[in-house]
Amino acid sequence: MDNSYHIPDIMEELFLAWVPAPDSGQWPEYLREDPVRGYGLFCFCQGLALGLRLSEACRRN
Repeated sequence: MDNSYHIPDIMEELFLAWVPAPDSGQWPEYLREDPVRGYGLFCFCQGLALGLRLSEACRRN
């Protein structure tokens, strides 16, 4: 059984277009020395905010 996950090309294109390069100034102070967790938290928050905005936009219609 292959446990690898194929990322669709469109997802990669969207990622490269929408996700900014890492900037430790956007992370909490306690994560500045851990760039993987800092950037992961930043991206998670941005993705969650986008999902909430999309959900709200869909409810209006």
